[in-house]
Amino acid sequence: MKNRIILCVCIALSINAFAQKAKGKPFPDLTGETFAGKTVNLPKDTKGKFSLIGVCFSKDAEDDLKGWLNPVYNAFVMKKDTTQFMSMAENYDAHFYFIPMLNKVNQIFEKGSKEKIRNGTDKGFWPYLLFYNGAIKPYKEDFEITDSKIPYFFVVDKSGKIVHVESGKYTAKKMSAIEDFFSEAE
Repeated sequence: MKNRIILCVCIALSINAFAQKAKGKPFPDLTGETFAGKTVNLPKDTKGKFSLIGVCFSKDAEDDLKGWLNPVYNAFVMKKDTTQFMSMAENYDAHFYFIPMLNKVNQIFEKGSKEKIRNGTDKGFWPYLLFYNGAIKPYKEDFEITDSKIPYFFVVDKSGKIVHVESGKYTAKKMSAIEDFFSEAE
């Protein structure tokens, strides 16, 4: 049992180490369409503001990505309730996009996949979900992704450079690490 725990910790650390290699690199050019119908060019359209960009490369990762939707939406979009004296919510002047990147097989069925995701997602999230249709291998290589079964979250600075990376399921600790970058930027 102890050996399994040690193995799991080592695997998690090595996965995170690969994604951290993306730090300091410019976010690669990517064009997609939000589920609300707006074309977005990353990082060009996000320059001037910090951004959080989540990407996933598989159905397994998509499920974990969904776990981030509400917390990120609440931090970056939902307006703080100023009528509450003890309101601790923080809102940032930032962009965020979640991008399910489909492989070639899923791209063949693009309309079905896109509609399935759209129909299963609250309309309030549509402006932040970016549908990308293209080759995913270059992005996996740029980000040095070795595990397609987990989502990755890139904090991109005002110039389009990756300054922080998180991966996997949502945790309050990971979200706090991300928010630290946005707090410092303001």
